[in-house]
Amino acid sequence: MRYPYLIALAMLMAMPTVSTPADEPTADQRLKAAGQPPPCPKKQRARRRPPGVFSESGLARFRLRSGRIEVDPMRYRKGSQQHQTDQFRESITVSSSSGVPSVYYTYADDYQRVQLVAEHGKSLRMESTLVATGEQAVLEQQGRRAIRWHVRRDPTAETELDRQLTGPTLLHIVGQDEAGFQIHFDFLISRMLLGRSLIELTHRTEAFLQQNATSLAVVSSDDVDRLINQLGAAKHAKRRAAAVALAGFGTSAIPYLTTALSRNDLDVEQRARIRTLISRCPRTDEDTPSSLACLLSTDRDHWQIMAKKMNQTQWIAANDHIRRCGLDALTR
Repeated sequence: MRYPYLIALAMLMAMPTVSTPADEPTADQRLKAAGQPPPCPKKQRARRRPPGVFSESGLARFRLRSGRIEVDPMRYRKGSQQHQTDQFRESITVSSSSGVPSVYYTYADDYQRVQLVAEHGKSLRMESTLVATGEQAVLEQQGRRAIRWHVRRDPTAETELDRQLTGPTLLHIVGQDEAGFQIHFDFLISRMLLGRSLIELTHRTEAFLQQNATSLAVVSSDDVDRLINQLGAAKHAKRRAAAVALAGFGTSAIPYLTTALSRNDLDVEQRARIRTLISRCPRTDEDTPSSLACLLSTDRDHWQIMAKKMNQTQWIAANDHIRRCGLDALTR
């Protein structure tokens, strides 16, 4: 046969090609070629609450009320307990004086060191130190005073990156420094609250306020101020009527009442009645997004913190609610 090499070349070109596995496109490449996005990687599993000193049967139970952490005065018993694993070690001591529980707690792992000192109704202080960098954070509650939050990046000197914040609730702190709070205390507080994440609760409360801004109950600052002034009336009947009216506003009046305590024109009886109203205001045993939304619905500072995360429609609705309450408009 003439030109055998030409015939062989033609036969070779006609044969189907077989690709090796290395030549095959990946699944992501095939999806991309088809105009579809590749699948998202699996999310990391949330850290489970490890066993330890915080449990249903533990020495002390903590709860979140009015956006503040406190020792549950009805569910504690005196004693000491330690727990240690390959990952962490912790200890807790619970004492009591005149029926008021106090808690001293320490925690340590390769990542951080934490210390907690709490006395029901009086104070709570948490300190955290990151092992690798020495960064320190302090969370402090003193009675009904503003919560203090301080993060110090360098333990030896103050820097521009340090954070110092205050707020009447922990939601104010989380709203302003969520990253710092998550690094230092979110995991531990979730254990203290038996699995409830304060950051998640903050997000759900903010969402509730944003979604219901047009239908939230309106408590006017002018009405509250007028009733506070009436608490100083000469006649007992008028003072009592003012106290009853203020109590009728529920937790929505607490931000106004708390602010009023800083006024210089109130007498001793007015201050005493305001503190009584704040302490006796009906509250749930455990905060929920709806109960916290009621508490914060008249808190302009919290609305201002939220304003940074709002879209235009949400911001307009929030501002309308703020103006109906007689408060200064939000800024962006």
